[in-house]
Amino acid sequence: MMLNLYVESQLMRRDLESWLAKQRERMLAEDGMSETIQNVLWAIFAIAIVGIVAAIIQAYVVGKAGEIR
Repeated sequence: MMLNLYVESQLMRRDLESWLAKQRERMLAEDGMSETIQNVLWAIFAIAIVGIVAAIIQAYVVGKAGEIR
């Protein structure tokens, strides 16, 4: 019983690895450059979000500093 389960799981793993390798090759062949562009756009988005959060925090701190004086 356990041996059968082990063998079946190994066969499923092999099939999954084969399928994933085929999918990866297909994706790289189709749009290798668009993935790079997508990564650049995500990086720009992340930098913009960090800038907005920094501006909000700075405005808050400056406002609180004005209350102290």
